[in-house]
Amino acid sequence: MKYLYSHYIILYICVMRKCSQFESLKIIDVIEEEYSCELHAQDHFEIIYIHYGCGGHVFNEVTIPYEKGDLFLLAPGDRHYFTVKTVTRFTYIKFTSSYFETYDRSYKSFSREITPTSIMEIQWLKEDKITVSEPCQTILKNIFENIILYNSTINVLRSSIVYYHILSIFGMIKEYIENRNIELKKKTPTNAHIAAYIQENISNRDCISINMIADNFNISPSYFSTYFKRNFEISYKEYIEKMQLQLIKRRLETGEIKLKEIADEFGFTDVSHLSKFFKRHEGINPSAYKNVGK
Repeated sequence: MKYLYSHYIILYICVMRKCSQFESLKIIDVIEEEYSCELHAQDHFEIIYIHYGCGGHVFNEVTIPYEKGDLFLLAPGDRHYFTVKTVTRFTYIKFTSSYFETYDRSYKSFSREITPTSIMEIQWLKEDKITVSEPCQTILKNIFENIILYNSTINVLRSSIVYYHILSIFGMIKEYIENRNIELKKKTPTNAHIAAYIQENISNRDCISINMIADNFNISPSYFSTYFKRNFEISYKEYIEKMQLQLIKRRLETGEIKLKEIADEFGFTDVSHLSKFFKRHEGINPSAYKNVGK
């Protein structure tokens, strides 16, 4: 069952899993027992707030659990859907870039370098959920309730009050980012940047752990493996093991480095662990490989 709290006709077209919006701003407040829209992309920005309920937000094939108070961001071209576990109330603020152009001066004064639409394009923000603590949690809830109230009685497209409420949401997101000590202007990394980082830290297991490398490149840890495989066409684990294997073989081929030294260099607990790893990939143990090279 679904209940809509929108008090005007919504021009919203879903064709071939692509949702198009022709208004610069649209507010939708809905309660759902089952998510009514399958996997889709849109040509507009979306801020999605969870009033209550739990389930999962599926973005780029990764499911991010959601619960009361969570916030999600989407930009044009993003593909997603929700899986509803318990009855959930969603509020969607859907807007196009032209919405902020109506309030050009205040939009630009938000930040000299960072704008609301540029925040919506930050990849790691979209790959995760935004969760704030008190008192921001209550403030955020009240902001959405106020916007919904205005939407039921007036034309939100012409409301300065609604505009500044939306701007305050971005102010809260900006503060959320700053509290995590992450550069707002940081761009999505290239494959070359990621590969260089791995090569530099291949012998440091902590640095090449998913949590560490994901944090270094501002990518959600839960999404990093999918992101890596999509860009490198190989799993992260397999990529690391292949690189380690090539370097270990080089060490063995010199005939000058002891197995214990190699095990220590690449973070293996002992020579036995190194031998099992090597034999699994090469079919022989490292000692035998070392002797073959002589």
